[in-house]
Amino acid sequence: MNMYRVEQKRSKLGFWLEQHKKDTDWLSRTTGIERKMIEELASNPNKNPRMIAIRKILYAVKRVDPTIKVSDLWDM
Repeated sequence: MNMYRVEQKRSKLGFWLEQHKKDTDWLSRTTGIERKMIEELASNPNKNPRMIAIRKILYAVKRVDPTIKVSDLWDM
């Protein structure tokens, strides 16, 4: 463990991005959603996106992990 690393809050989406070595810039470019919104979705576990954003994110994420479901990224 790096003692200089600051632990950040993460949502399920944030954990998925870390696990698959993807960053918020990649997801923003792939989906066309603003980076600020993606960062908030990745860091705030209580933030739920609108359905159109969920579809865009799920489409991008399924290119990397075809078995992913909405419930793996958000509690709905």
